[in-house]
Amino acid sequence: MKSIVLALIAALLCFGCGVADTATATATIAAAKKQELENARVLQQQVQQDINASMQGREAQLEKMERESR
Repeated sequence: MKSIVLALIAALLCFGCGVADTATATATIAAAKKQELENARVLQQQVQQDINASMQGREAQLEKMERESR
């Protein structure tokens, strides 16, 4: 809570000198990077699910081939 208050005070003190614009731009970039990381995490999960499904399908195919060869 204390850090939020200090950040708010710092933002108010810097508002008139353009530092607030820089802080806003930095916050926007940080939000975009956070979203980019989240998108990458989701993509990684989807790829892992696809790999798992493919491996299960291949295992089932191998088991079927083994049963048919007996």
